[in-house]
Amino acid sequence: MNRRGSSGKSTEFDWKKHMPVGPIIVTFVAIALWLTFILFYALFWSTGFNWFQNIIVTIVSIILVGLVLGATWMIWGMKYAKAM
Repeated sequence: MNRRGSSGKSTEFDWKKHMPVGPIIVTFVAIALWLTFILFYALFWSTGFNWFQNIIVTIVSIILVGLVLGATWMIWGMKYAKAM
């Protein structure tokens, strides 16, 4: 469904032209690095911590990954917001 603006031009967002390749790559890399960190942490680095400390490290790492991914997609969204 094409939407027409006041000038008669189509205001439909062209996804093929503005494909979010960068944010998608950052998302996959961040998730892979987070899983690698959690695996190494669980197997090697957590021996001196109790369960509460392990849960806190996991929660903080999830928050940090969420902030990185949120910032990445926010930057992409703000860049192409006017095109939408």
